[in-house]
Amino acid sequence: MLLKTIKLAPVAAVAMITLAGCGSLRPQPLTMEETQARAASDRKYIDDHYVPLNGPLSLAEAISRSLKYNYDAQLSKTEANLQERQLDLAFAQMLPRLAVGAGYDGRNNYNASQSIDVKTQSPSLQYSYSQQPQYTSADLTLTWNALDLGISYFGAKQQGFRALIAVERRRKVIDNISRTTANAYWRAASAAQLLPKIDPMLKTAREILKVSRQVSNQNLQSPLALLDFQQNMVIVLSELERIHNDLTAAHIELASLINIPSDSVVTYTVAPDTLEPTESIDNHKLEMIGLAMRPELRIEQYQQKIDQQDVYKEIIKMLPGVGIVSGLNYNSNNLLYQSTWAEVGVRATFNIFNLVQGPLAIKVAKGAVELSEERRLALSVAVLSQVNLAIQDYANSLNSYKTAQEVDKVGEQIGRVANDVSMAGAQSEADRIRRQLTVLTTRIQRDKAQVKVLGSLASIYSATGMDLVPAGAEMHDLPTLTAEVERSVSRWQMGQLPEMSQ
Repeated sequence: MLLKTIKLAPVAAVAMITLAGCGSLRPQPLTMEETQARAASDRKYIDDHYVPLNGPLSLAEAISRSLKYNYDAQLSKTEANLQERQLDLAFAQMLPRLAVGAGYDGRNNYNASQSIDVKTQSPSLQYSYSQQPQYTSADLTLTWNALDLGISYFGAKQQGFRALIAVERRRKVIDNISRTTANAYWRAASAAQLLPKIDPMLKTAREILKVSRQVSNQNLQSPLALLDFQQNMVIVLSELERIHNDLTAAHIELASLINIPSDSVVTYTVAPDTLEPTESIDNHKLEMIGLAMRPELRIEQYQQKIDQQDVYKEIIKMLPGVGIVSGLNYNSNNLLYQSTWAEVGVRATFNIFNLVQGPLAIKVAKGAVELSEERRLALSVAVLSQVNLAIQDYANSLNSYKTAQEVDKVGEQIGRVANDVSMAGAQSEADRIRRQLTVLTTRIQRDKAQVKVLGSLASIYSATGMDLVPAGAEMHDLPTLTAEVERSVSRWQMGQLPEMSQ
């Protein structure tokens, strides 16, 4: 019994070590120290990579900075580069296999044997050997298989299309970043002009409300009249605070997009109002541009080509596999007549069951091609709808902008008259603030309407797939990139519709 226990002890020890090793493979949750260390490292990285502004910020520079330094843009660029590297790898995988081998073999005695006569079953030779107890060997083997080459060829073509898909996806990311940055820039620039007017009004309104409450406590006026006045002033205050908060948020959003600290002081270069709306819009022309240039449709077209390569790969798999093997060999065994030799061989294999599996696999691959076709057609219908909706939204925003301009002109007149009346002492400070709030609101609505026009025009560019910024422009330095973006967005800012270059 003791002997049996002693024999089982090593087995138990191995089992315990194995179980302990399996337990150490279970992942442990992050500790708070690890999380805080990672957070501190990320914050330091972000702070160290802020790029300060040098002078006033224009729209072109804002878009350029967002493309150059925004982390979403860098992510899409990295993904595109990864697809390019995988394409290089796919080409390299088409090369034949060239393997170098070396080894050492040894034993403590001779590998001797004798031969037995088949008929008599008696030894026909004495024990003999043809191999030394220790010897080394080396070989250089070249392997080439036509079937693998064909599959690798079509796989490389698929990867090439995937790299082109990554380019189209990057176009979409750049378009989204450009439009988002432009919208945030216009809102932030408007805020920079309006906030200096809002802050004094907020201060005065709070003081008037405070005085009114003091008068209410002293019972010097009718309580109902005072409460009505205080209610109106609270409404004015809440509206001013809402406008203030909305305008302040625009600066924070823009700072995040262009990679500067959120508390940075920014001076905006606001271009003059050069919006020249296009009167006539050729819907059919814009629809054709959208069908040709939308990244999503181009991605589906590439995907269909990828699926088509699967059909070719399945056809290739049905063919016999023909392989060539050649190599150079060396063996240090002195008993060999030749210690070095070359060899070459050709081998063909064919899986009989491919006659059953192959046609089914080809049918499935062709079904994927047909699905890609149907998916692209369905997306084409959606693109046509998006183009027409963007055009309609642009027309509506133009009408709203014209109305907002008229209202703003009336508001300016109200503001001038209110100031004159206030200076003459013919109205209270509270009435002046309420009228100034009306003037401010009309100006904000006009600015929003203008942003809406430019944003809806950008939506037409996006719906048609026309690039607001030239592809690959972010590869340049910031001044060169800004100059290119300036040329690209000038037509957009002037209200010109997209056109496809021939």
